[in-house]
Amino acid sequence: MDKVLKHLSSGRLLRFVTSALILAIVGMQSFALWRSYQETWRDGERYTANTISVLAGAIERDFLLVESSLTGLAEALRESTLMELPAGLRQRVLFRRAGDANDFGVMLVLDAQGNVLFDDAEDDLSARNFADRDYFRVHQESSNAGVYVSRPFVSRLASAAPAIGISQRLNAPDGSFAGVAVASIRLIYFRQLFERVKLPPGGIIRLTLSDGTVVLRYPSTDGRGNVGDSVPPDPSPPERAGTADGWWVETSRLDGERRFLRTAYVGGYPLSVTVGLSERRQFGGWYLRAAITLALTVTVSLLLALTVSALATSLRRSREMERQLERMAITDSLTGLPNRRALDLTLDVEMQRSRRERRELAVLMIDIDHFKRVNDTYGHAVGDAVLAEVAHRVQRAACRPGDFVCRYGGEEFVVVLPETPAAGAELVGERIRAGVAATAVMTHGLAIEITVSVGIAVQRADDGPGELVARSDKALYTAKRAGRNRVARLETFAA
Repeated sequence: MDKVLKHLSSGRLLRFVTSALILAIVGMQSFALWRSYQETWRDGERYTANTISVLAGAIERDFLLVESSLTGLAEALRESTLMELPAGLRQRVLFRRAGDANDFGVMLVLDAQGNVLFDDAEDDLSARNFADRDYFRVHQESSNAGVYVSRPFVSRLASAAPAIGISQRLNAPDGSFAGVAVASIRLIYFRQLFERVKLPPGGIIRLTLSDGTVVLRYPSTDGRGNVGDSVPPDPSPPERAGTADGWWVETSRLDGERRFLRTAYVGGYPLSVTVGLSERRQFGGWYLRAAITLALTVTVSLLLALTVSALATSLRRSREMERQLERMAITDSLTGLPNRRALDLTLDVEMQRSRRERRELAVLMIDIDHFKRVNDTYGHAVGDAVLAEVAHRVQRAACRPGDFVCRYGGEEFVVVLPETPAAGAELVGERIRAGVAATAVMTHGLAIEITVSVGIAVQRADDGPGELVARSDKALYTAKRAGRNRVARLETFAA
């Protein structure tokens, strides 16, 4: 009966362990998938934020050039001697800044009736009238419109290119309406700017006015940029200029694609740049990874449930043995410090990092002075106790995170100091020397005065691990020859 109960108890424990392992696997995979989902989301956020920042900044810079050109034009018109200038010179004075902006269509000065007074076009526009344009009507009706960005229109020049107008009101000396200064920007400028962006599949870029009028959509669904279409305004209109708000979701009525959108306004202008990423394309890869991970998790869980009882004990014993062997392989049994093999591994890693990050790396070689005399006088048991105590004092002196202390062999120790220049290494070396010499080592009822010599080498560009240790060893013997109980660096004793 007792055997049956014991068997049942063991079976329950095994089922419990197996269930716990399966739940842990499911939990870890779920967490990994959630992290992957979040990272995919953040990738999209970073991409859209960076993209709209670049686009809005580029558009704002060129709009400021256009605005500056219009301001210069208005200032020139106020000069009383303007009409006395020869026609060619007058043209250069009026439109001297027009070449500063990208993709100008044409710059015009209109009178109070919308007739062309001056222009920088190659064709004669003196007979043209633009009183029907929205930018003319806005400035005619309001003196506070400021810099106005018009709705898209088709140019009446020979090119017939779609464009938008940026305009300023011109006032007479008495403050009454005297006309409009306007510069057109061809929409091909925005198209070429958007084409330079590497959009992911299903992505869009849209330039809209504050009332929802589409200036240009890329890629378009009608082959013409969907110019003049209307879209719903930003669902949470931001009180900002030139900064991006959060995401929102919109299903396009043009192509039915559900997208994550982000918008930034162009400086102080009533224009916004929107970048959209397809939800289906953005997370398509994640959905596939999730399906594969789910299938693998189920498979692994089933296999684990079938094999865990047979493998658990042997695996645990194997891992424990491996850990013990690893510790034994890199640890000095007398001092408890890492051994020379651990030094080789650590020094290789630290030298690579030092070169990569362009930071100093120092190595200290430490030797107990007259240690053979201690062994010969007091015996090896006392000598071992002295070694262990010196190791403790060295380790206590080199105690920064990242500092590495090991027993190199015999009575020699090595200290690796990452991110430490020569001056700092000398301070640590002196602290080690002083810490060892400060008090006698008390062991076996004896008080033994101990000193150490320290050699320092700092990594050079062409050093390998062997060369760096060899140079610290050479510096150590320089200290020995100079009288022991001191710190030496090769450069210090170069003479």
